[in-house]
Amino acid sequence: MVAFSGGLDSSVLLHLCASFLAGRGGAPQLVALHVNHAVHENAADWELHCARVCAALGVTFVARRAQLPDGISDGASEDVLRVARYREFEAFCLGTDLLLLAHQRDDQAETVLLRLLRGAGPAGLGGMPRTRVLGHTLLCRPLLALPRAGLLGYALAQGIVWVDDPSNALSGYDRSYLRTTIFPLLEQRWPGAGARMARTASHCAEAAQICAERAEQDLRAVCSNDALGLPCFVLEAWRRLPGPRALNVLRAWLERQAMSMDSRRLETVVSELIGAATDRQPLFASGGVQLRRFADRLYVVKASSSVFSAEPLGGMEPGYDGSLAGVGRVRLQNCAAGVRAGGNYSIGFRRPGMYCRVAGRPRKSLKKLLQELSVPPWLRDRVPLLFVDGELAAVADLCICDGFVADPGSAAVMLRWTPGEPDAQ
Repeated sequence: MVAFSGGLDSSVLLHLCASFLAGRGGAPQLVALHVNHAVHENAADWELHCARVCAALGVTFVARRAQLPDGISDGASEDVLRVARYREFEAFCLGTDLLLLAHQRDDQAETVLLRLLRGAGPAGLGGMPRTRVLGHTLLCRPLLALPRAGLLGYALAQGIVWVDDPSNALSGYDRSYLRTTIFPLLEQRWPGAGARMARTASHCAEAAQICAERAEQDLRAVCSNDALGLPCFVLEAWRRLPGPRALNVLRAWLERQAMSMDSRRLETVVSELIGAATDRQPLFASGGVQLRRFADRLYVVKASSSVFSAEPLGGMEPGYDGSLAGVGRVRLQNCAAGVRAGGNYSIGFRRPGMYCRVAGRPRKSLKKLLQELSVPPWLRDRVPLLFVDGELAAVADLCICDGFVADPGSAAVMLRWTPGEPDAQ
């Protein structure tokens, strides 16, 4: 699968692939995948050109229309168009496909310089990887080590005809500005600057790999589950790491939670979330995800479409096993020890002014009891409560109220709770 725009680079890549596979027995099918953004007045002509080139080469041609956000026009940013293009690549390619992109060494140099200007770290300065997974397929850039001048020479020698996107010459686009204005000056003063930048990308990619391997080791020390079984990031263990390693593992953990951070936002998390006073409950929001701190641990709370309802559920019987929106999995089970069996069972939730006397302990408010049980604040209203004949008998499987503990050897039930992801509030 060749990503085929009709420009110089992708035209050379398609020609190389078609020439290499021609006449080879058992060769895989070659497909040219063209994504039409439909934001330029010549977009239809470019698609027609690509179709004709593929017909002449005997290559299967597929065109897809990019889905852009409402209101996007000819002035769409490079990032918006790239995201839309890759979304089409991912949607079309199967797990058995190999997707080839025509990025070359000059593209890599531009990428490195752009990311340097944005303050990227080793992973960003590593540039575009030669291979990576995209959705279900493998993406590969086989021309990444070759200069644009080499591709131009090949195209001229082979009589390849390509289209030129006039936006490539517009200095309003960052890449175009670097390509037409900055890099000619750099090459004039420092010949081979582009090649050296590409080499720097390789060095940074190696350094980023070492950072990733170190983070994997450190994640085992700082990642755990709390008393409720919820995954969390343990700050006590994190603080024992040297500064650079601490930031490295925190960044890696956040990326796993779909919360990629630039340096500025990472500093905000460290200072305003981790560094907040111990009696506070700070929160950091990013899109539909929240980062919360409780009991010297970090939690990720993901927003969902579920709506929590505090309405009680009556008529419960042992054997009940269900998932409650915003609560998680709830099971009422027969067991050897727990709440004495018998009576009418129902499940409810905390209301203002509720009290509980845990067996063998003084009576206290349910609010304070849940604090002592280390239940995170955003879950306290969602803890399922077991009622027997209308009286509070147990707080999930965390504690049993006085007067409801089953005698040894007698029938008992227990309300088992596996917290799910609550809605971000």
